[in-house]
Amino acid sequence: MTLHRFAVMTLVLFLGPSISDHARAYGQPQGPPQTGYYGQQSGNWDAPPREFNDIQRQGFRDGIEGARKDIQNHRRPDPNNRDEYRHPNVPPPVRDAYREGFRRGYDRGIQNLMGGPPMQPAPAPTPVQPAPPPERGAWGVAGGPDNEVMLHGFQDGMVGALRDLQNHRTPDPNNRDEYRRPNVPYEMQGAYRDGFRDGYARGNAMLTGGFGRGDDFMRGAFEDGVAGALNDFSNNRRPDPNNRDEFRHPHVSYDRVDAYRDAFSRGYNRAMSELTGYSGRR
Repeated sequence: MTLHRFAVMTLVLFLGPSISDHARAYGQPQGPPQTGYYGQQSGNWDAPPREFNDIQRQGFRDGIEGARKDIQNHRRPDPNNRDEYRHPNVPPPVRDAYREGFRRGYDRGIQNLMGGPPMQPAPAPTPVQPAPPPERGAWGVAGGPDNEVMLHGFQDGMVGALRDLQNHRTPDPNNRDEYRRPNVPYEMQGAYRDGFRDGYARGNAMLTGGFGRGDDFMRGAFEDGVAGALNDFSNNRRPDPNNRDEFRHPHVSYDRVDAYRDAFSRGYNRAMSELTGYSGRR
């Protein structure tokens, strides 16, 4: 009996350390805890604000991705140089919301990926003289059904010219789906197409004139002004470039703010003048 008890105690003393080590290996973590899991180090900094709608969230995510690409390619941080900001692939009525989200996302990305401060805000704008409101009897204020349809076509034609220019397509209204298959009653399609052709021609002439080679920055600001006027006109807003967020808070370098605003207001007033003064009598 004594010999048996001695053997058992010897076995326990021999195996004790290895059993303890084995338990620690499988029951407790070894070394410091791992880091770098998503949501631990990042702190969800890339999550869009909760109050954003779907378009703003899309812009926010695209802005972060744009900031990431600019950093990877050693470009100077400037969202205005991002094609997806200047020419967003979303319908015109929601471009303002997209750009707002994009700017917020780009700024957030630069701050978190580079560790730098927010971009310097632009100085307060000097108010510009808006285009005069249309007189009574101008298109869009009074007129018969054909007049309204022609104005609708004229506006769509200007939008089509802007999109073709931005996408480097050959300027031709016949290639626009909205011209070939207008979404209006059959008996009004002729009036719509007349207005569309006029708007396309006026828009193309307006967008391609006035800027020589090397003026991509000014041309882009001019196009932004045209797009802003089209948005305001389609939403029945009072025509005034000072009310446009992209005019008041342009996301460009500090030394180019005045030049951007000048070209923007020229594009805005020119487009608004075309829209409110259109006369499409055949």
